[in-house]
Amino acid sequence: KVFHDALVAFAERRIITMGKLILCAGSLAKEPLHFVLTDTCVYSLEELGYYLYHNIYTITMDTFDETFFRWVELELKRPDLSEKWFNILQENQDLKELIISILGATDYFTKLEIESLIKVIDQINGLLPVQRRKMEGDNCLRYGDFDKALQVYKDILVSDDASVLSAKEYGNILHNIGVIHAQMRSFERAQREFVRAYSLNQEEESLREYLLLLRLQNKEKEFMQAVLEYDISEEKVQEYNGAFEQMLADAEKTREYRKIKGLPALKESGKVGDYYYTIDTMIFNWKQQYKHGICLLYTSPSPRDISGS
Repeated sequence: KVFHDALVAFAERRIITMGKLILCAGSLAKEPLHFVLTDTCVYSLEELGYYLYHNIYTITMDTFDETFFRWVELELKRPDLSEKWFNILQENQDLKELIISILGATDYFTKLEIESLIKVIDQINGLLPVQRRKMEGDNCLRYGDFDKALQVYKDILVSDDASVLSAKEYGNILHNIGVIHAQMRSFERAQREFVRAYSLNQEEESLREYLLLLRLQNKEKEFMQAVLEYDISEEKVQEYNGAFEQMLADAEKTREYRKIKGLPALKESGKVGDYYYTIDTMIFNWKQQYKHGICLLYTSPSPRDISGS
C-alpha cells in the first residue's frame, strides 16, 4: 500500500508513482510522511501534492499537525514553507487556502485541475456537520478502520443531528454498519442492519447483501422466505444466486482456500508437524486480521455513499 514506489534518477530525481512520472525538483525525505488512514507514505513535495489532490475527501484539520510541519521543515528542508503553511492554518482555520498553497508549491497541477479541486473543497465545506461526520465514517470504512467507523456512525445516530437525516441517509448509515458487522463476521447483526437499512433507503444493494448473507450461512429456508416477503422476481433470484456462486468460485482460487483443502493430504502423508503448523499459522493470522478488522467475506458487502452524501 505504500504510495512511494520510487525509481530515483540522480540527475533529475524522477519518481514513478502510481503510473505517473513526476519530476521532483526538491529534496527527497529520508523518512516519509505517513498518512495513517490510508497507510500511505510520501517522500517529496510533489508526492504530497499528488496525495492531497487524489485523497481530498480524507483530508481534515487533523492532517496538518505538528508532525506534518516538522516533516516539511526537517525532511524536505523547507522551513520557509513549513512556517508559511503553519501561519496560513493559524490565521484562517481553513483548509482550502492551505491546500491550494501546497499544490501551488509543487508546480505539478494545471490551473484547471486546481480550480476543479477548489469546487470539490467548496462542496465539502458546504456539507452539514452531520454529513461531514458521516464522510469521516465512510473514509474509515473504506480504508478498513472498522472500529472507528462503527463508533462514528453510532455517534451520529444517537446525536441530535440525526434528526436532519433523510430516511435514505439514515438507512445508508445502517447499511454501512451492516457492512462493518459482516466484515467482522458478526453475521446476525449484519443481517438485522441490512434489513433495517432497506426498510428506510429502499436500496436494492441493502436487500442484496441481506440475501447473500443468508446464502453464505446456508440459511436456505430464510432465504426463500425473504424472497417471498420482498416479492423478489425469479430473474433477480437467479442473478443473486449466480453472483453468490461466482463469489464462492473466486474464493476457491484464493491461497487460503487451497491451504485448507491441502490439510487432509498433509496429515495423510504423515507430515503431522506441517499439518499442525499450517493450522496454527492460519488461526494466528485470522486472529490478527480479526483484531484489525480486515476479515473479508466472499460476498464483499458494499458500503453506501462513500462520497459523503
